[in-house]
Amino acid sequence: MQPPLDKAAHHFRSAILAGDHAEATRLLAVYVEALRLTWDLLPQHERAASGIPRQALELLAWARAVTITQRVLASEQLVIVDKVIRYRPAAAAEAQPHNLEVSI
Repeated sequence: MQPPLDKAAHHFRSAILAGDHAEATRLLAVYVEALRLTWDLLPQHERAASGIPRQALELLAWARAVTITQRVLASEQLVIVDKVIRYRPAAAAEAQPHNLEVSI
């Protein structure tokens, strides 16, 4: 069984990768609470040598980078969709309804 901090980090990463930012926000709060509990349980002498702060910073930096990348990709895809719609022949545009689904 994974320790609560590792499990919380795993679920947070999964939500980020899935692009489910609402769930990632909720899971970030779960991760922060698990982080706080883990840190509070560490003896004072172990805190200075602990890798927990570094791991937390790396996770948050990774989440930020992935989120920015996902948003840039989504923005680029919307630009492409806009160009396709603009340059479609008028007859084809009227003949087919627009069924466009975008999730960010």
